[in-house]
Amino acid sequence: MSHTRCALLAGSALTLVLASSPAMAQQAAPPAAPDREVEQDDDRDVTTLDEVVVTVERREQSLQNYAGTAVALSGDDLAKVGVQDLTDLEGRVPGLSIANNQGNIEVWIRGIGSSNNTELGDPAAATHLDGVYLPRPNGIGSAFFDINRVEVNVGPQGTLRGRNATAGTVNIISWRPGLGVYDAEVEAEIGNYDHRALRGMLNIPIGDQAAIRLAGYGMSHDSYYENVGPVQGIDVAEAEDNYAGRAQFLYEPTERLSILLAADYVHETGTGYTGTNYAQPLANGISPDDIDDPRRVIARGITPDLDTKHWGVRANLLYDGDAFDVEYTGSYRDLVYDYEATTPFGPSYDGVLDDLAGDRPLDEVLDNFSRFQFITDSESTVHELRFFDNEGPLIWSAGGFYMREDQYSFLASTGDRGLFFQGIEFNVPDMDTQSFAFYGDLTYEVTDRFRYSVGLRYTNDEKERRGVAARYGFAIGGDGFSCCGGVRVGTEGFEFAGRGRTIFNPDTNGDGTISEQEILDFYFNGVAQFGARDNVDDIFAGGPVPGGAENRPDCLDTITGDFFVCPADGKFSFAVPFTGQIFQQVGDMQADFVDWRLRAEYDITDDNLVYGLIATGNKSGGFNDNIGNAGVAPTYDPETVTLFEIGSKNEFWVGDYRARLNASLFYNDYEDQVLTSLLSVAQIVEFLGGPQNIPIPPDTSLALVISYSYNAASSRIYGAQIDGGIDLPYNFGLDFTALFLEAEVVEAEPIQDFRFQADVSPAEAIFRSIDGKRLPRTPELQLNTSLSQAIPTSFGQADWVVSAGYRSSQYMTIFNGEDFLFPNAPRMRLRDKVEGYWTLDVGAGLTFGPEDQYRFEVYGNNLTEAVNEAAIIITEFDNTRFFTRPRTYGARLRVSF
Repeated sequence: MSHTRCALLAGSALTLVLASSPAMAQQAAPPAAPDREVEQDDDRDVTTLDEVVVTVERREQSLQNYAGTAVALSGDDLAKVGVQDLTDLEGRVPGLSIANNQGNIEVWIRGIGSSNNTELGDPAAATHLDGVYLPRPNGIGSAFFDINRVEVNVGPQGTLRGRNATAGTVNIISWRPGLGVYDAEVEAEIGNYDHRALRGMLNIPIGDQAAIRLAGYGMSHDSYYENVGPVQGIDVAEAEDNYAGRAQFLYEPTERLSILLAADYVHETGTGYTGTNYAQPLANGISPDDIDDPRRVIARGITPDLDTKHWGVRANLLYDGDAFDVEYTGSYRDLVYDYEATTPFGPSYDGVLDDLAGDRPLDEVLDNFSRFQFITDSESTVHELRFFDNEGPLIWSAGGFYMREDQYSFLASTGDRGLFFQGIEFNVPDMDTQSFAFYGDLTYEVTDRFRYSVGLRYTNDEKERRGVAARYGFAIGGDGFSCCGGVRVGTEGFEFAGRGRTIFNPDTNGDGTISEQEILDFYFNGVAQFGARDNVDDIFAGGPVPGGAENRPDCLDTITGDFFVCPADGKFSFAVPFTGQIFQQVGDMQADFVDWRLRAEYDITDDNLVYGLIATGNKSGGFNDNIGNAGVAPTYDPETVTLFEIGSKNEFWVGDYRARLNASLFYNDYEDQVLTSLLSVAQIVEFLGGPQNIPIPPDTSLALVISYSYNAASSRIYGAQIDGGIDLPYNFGLDFTALFLEAEVVEAEPIQDFRFQADVSPAEAIFRSIDGKRLPRTPELQLNTSLSQAIPTSFGQADWVVSAGYRSSQYMTIFNGEDFLFPNAPRMRLRDKVEGYWTLDVGAGLTFGPEDQYRFEVYGNNLTEAVNEAAIIITEFDNTRFFTRPRTYGARLRVSF
């Protein structure tokens, strides 16, 4: 779900990518100790930088000879420094920002990305598993076992990998079965936070023409959070217990035909990712700098519960023809992401309990079960047929792509102890997306040294949705909603109906009006089971007017109750069960667009390449929630990025040692950038030209706040990147990457200040200028360097690596922390700046035994314990921060057979 929809909920209650590291062609920092080979050249005993072969352009080539920005990472290299999943690369790969927002992996490359995680949203970095496009990468982190490498192409890749590739693409490539080879491996790992991991692989040949490869993975660790509040027995976020498996079958009946069948399964459980809400301390003048550990929190309610199941099957058929080759790839994937939690009250600091209690009993404040639940069920089918020829002088590829995704999406909350508000629900049983494309890309070798490339792709996207959205409000008490605040919902044992809902239109009798009884029937249909101490069901057991139930709030019968004080006369002038709104969600969108690229490259010598390129990419457009019941669902257009890049790649000798130095200049023209705000219906109608242009359905509340996405800005992103490496004496290796990045809004419509909610702070939730603002997640200076060494010994080969990274300060929202109302004394609640920081990782290993059968490693990840914000959500009720992984360390032993 999107940040804004989550914010509305709260207010109402790598994939994957590994991108933009080396500017041109090197293994990304932080690499583990590279494999240095000894080679004779000109009678010198030297070490040489290893060649990295990649398929970022869907053909094998040296990464150093690739005329563009790309990254190649091996699974072993990442493991050596303790990288557990893609989010650990935050702060370690220049240009890349990755955050885990409540289980959603958000990837930004050089300021281009998306935080719209709803069923309507799409990522800006296209993730692939063994060449198959993944529309929803949830849970893909646990697929990083028995992988050959991860390849990332930086910048728009419209003609190469296609759909939603404005920021770039990532392709996770697993090890294929090996013909004629029996191989097996098992690895065990332990670490702090009671970290335990077990990996295994088995490759079995079946005759000379077939083989099967089986691989498995299991990992668990305790929570990185700590519950330091008075209510114990509640576990908190970031504990994991995951396992996964993969099976592949390869059959090559002839030298020309290859058939690969594969299946994989990932199951992630634990306590998920709630983040830490700083709203309470910031409102009380406590700076984030005054909080020692953001993961020491005051827990309440229930233990968060994450359950993600992601599995798929695929087939790849490759035929080597005389004139050209043919490849077919087909895949089916099924993802179910289910997360339920109560968020902690916030971080611990001196006086936190007094601040939380205020003038109410502390035990009453802590006994709050306001909860939320997300469910995303995505079933996707991908088919691609490609014709190609990788033999020069004309290298070309052409084909067709089809993707269909069927989604179920659910989001709901309860507002426990509310005066009259009880929560929201989005229940979308049908969200269908179809995309098809035709493409062609060719590279022509004019001479042995000069080549040019052209590419073109046509894409058509269609989306449609059917569902219902509801904002519940049950008002019980005296005039002006003065009481009663004792309504309980969401306590122990409570369960949403979710998929079990059978009523989607509350007007069940079809008379065109919705009675109070129909509203209650609709609400109760969305609850599978009330909690042990809930009383909202008892209050309305007899119908819309409260009365007669045994478990009513005391203040319905007495002047003073357990929760709040009622009017002195103890009388109730009304009992209105509903003050919110229920409206049907019906929307559709269709868009088509064309991507293209032009490139020229020239080899000055065999070791010196210069190139220039222009490439475009589009991210799919979409539509919004409906304005009122089945009203207009405003659409927005695709985002477009045009990249201009020139670069040079060079290898040369420094004495007896081989060195590499690459550099590039780039400029991204980022058009029709989509921003998302929390707008009232009145604001949206005004924004779209008034009631004369946007009809408002009857009985629609103009004050109702919904999440609204629109094309709001044009930005420019430019900079320079340098990377290099050199082999040094005694088998040392030095690698580095430096990125200078500017990213700013050039022109934008005034946008609503979504840090405020129109129905709560109408004076501040107004439209503001963001012209000249810096794009979020774009540190101006980013550095990474690593020093490694391989040491031959009498009992095996030892190696070690030390990797350091630096990020200068950056903003996490488009408003750059500006307080429009108090510009000279900005409120701390609006802070979104992350100060500059360093990271430090180390790893060491020893390979020994007959035929290098054994491998022992130790690692330390984030030794400086630079726990920094990877994402910040600021809304009317939130300053919620998601952090990078704390310091972790461990050891592992691998045995090969």
